[in-house]
Amino acid sequence: MVTLAIISSCDNEPFDGDLFVPTLNENPDIPEDFQNTFSAKLNGTEFSVHQIYTTQYDGPDDSDFIAITGSQNNYHSIILYLPSDILAGTYYYSPESIVSIPNLNVTYSNLADLMQSGIGDGHITIEDHDILNHHIRGSFGCEVNSQSGFLHYITEGYFNVIY
Repeated sequence: MVTLAIISSCDNEPFDGDLFVPTLNENPDIPEDFQNTFSAKLNGTEFSVHQIYTTQYDGPDDSDFIAITGSQNNYHSIILYLPSDILAGTYYYSPESIVSIPNLNVTYSNLADLMQSGIGDGHITIEDHDILNHHIRGSFGCEVNSQSGFLHYITEGYFNVIY
């Protein structure tokens, strides 16, 4: 018979080594107290954003993208998908262009009624994109044809985020 004993400690033992403290804003043009901003109107009414999520996905070849989500609550969100290497300029997209440019579009998500969700047909203007420091700023607007056939109009969209 073999007896195995594992002993562990939950006491606060001293850490031996250097601690790594990441610096969030290494760009001197972006102040330390920078706050991500995201705003838009949905069907003429202010879309009250409670949370802003940013993600950068590094995939194979040309599938890298940035996702910027403005969430009104747990059910309603406006999501921008942008190529990671997008430059300043105005870009037009439609549900059909997703085949040729899969990471350039705006979607409206309504988890309370998925039939109200859909992909937009509109434009995104990139005013500034600092790829090195992961900072992007721009505007957008679109018409979303939901799965139920209802049209949602997203206007006066603006974002200024670090991803």
